[in-house]
Amino acid sequence: MRREVRCSFLLPATSTNSPHLSAAGSAGLSQAASASPAIGDLTLNGNFGPDQPEALSVPYVRQDGLGEALADGLDVSDFSLLHHYTISTALTLSVVPGLHTFMRVNLPQLAFSNRFLLHGVLAIAALHLSRFRKDAVEINYYMTKALHHHGIALRRATLLMQEFDIKSGPALYLFSTLCFSFTLGLGPEDGDFLLFGRDGVAHWLAQLRGMRSLLETKPEILHHEALSPLFEISIRNMAHTNSGVEHLPELRDQILRVGHPEVELKVYLKALDQLSERFDVVVGPSRASQIFPQQVYVWLYQLEDAYVGLLQEGKPIALVILSYFCILLNRLGSVWWNRGWAEHLLSEIHGSLNQEYRIWMQRPMEETGWVPG
Repeated sequence: MRREVRCSFLLPATSTNSPHLSAAGSAGLSQAASASPAIGDLTLNGNFGPDQPEALSVPYVRQDGLGEALADGLDVSDFSLLHHYTISTALTLSVVPGLHTFMRVNLPQLAFSNRFLLHGVLAIAALHLSRFRKDAVEINYYMTKALHHHGIALRRATLLMQEFDIKSGPALYLFSTLCFSFTLGLGPEDGDFLLFGRDGVAHWLAQLRGMRSLLETKPEILHHEALSPLFEISIRNMAHTNSGVEHLPELRDQILRVGHPEVELKVYLKALDQLSERFDVVVGPSRASQIFPQQVYVWLYQLEDAYVGLLQEGKPIALVILSYFCILLNRLGSVWWNRGWAEHLLSEIHGSLNQEYRIWMQRPMEETGWVPG
């Protein structure tokens, strides 16, 4: 059975470029919510090594009646998960100074009046614990809890997004950020290219389009007092003045030397320009001393639907550009929910290209240390 987790994510718009807005509407949301994660499908994926600091311990409560434990309510172990979130998981979701407190204090406070967000908190805490347990029974237990709470949260959040419920807007926004980390934390599967997989466009991307449609219709959500500390802290710490340095000149030259229809070429060059901006933030002359995951993943938020479509078609240049994104992903290796993705994507991309375009991947391979298996 193939594990499916469907969700969205949204990052504060700290880039000077406006993200492309896609009016996906309710149709994409309904499709994304048509199935919840299967509790019995507990395959663990990704490469999570022992060098990551051990997740702080939460008492493992063995359940004799799993059906009762999985009822749509809170049990004693759920309070343990909430405790773990506040003392450990919240600190792993952002390294932005000051944002730890928001994720640890403000977000749970809002979750108490928005049950779907509370389930989202419990889901990411349980997934965090599952990644650092050695006993198979405990791993299975925490993964089951994670998928259970995530499924409840996702179904309820999707209904609220379809209804364009303005009162739930801030909680929906925060849930989308948790959900993206949750999806990555589950680890990649064969045939998964992050933005699309064997079943088509990634479900989190369909949900992202729905969330952006909601924000386009109800922009006042972003000005809600519950979210203002989040954006103030993010903008203050992640503001960046582009140096104007071209960080991917060789790749640009290679793309220009290959004949492409003008419309297709513009899509490639725009994605490349946006990726070069991310490189400027991470490795440019005015780079910060510490990399924030949001500074890297905002590239996914900026991408046009046309580029995703070219990726789905297996266009070599679209795949090569994605391989350069792996250079930045690799620099986030200490983030537990990001681990394994750079290596996986490089492997999938390399396996999808012919010998000519594999040569174009030389820089990503060298800078990440990845080699074909």
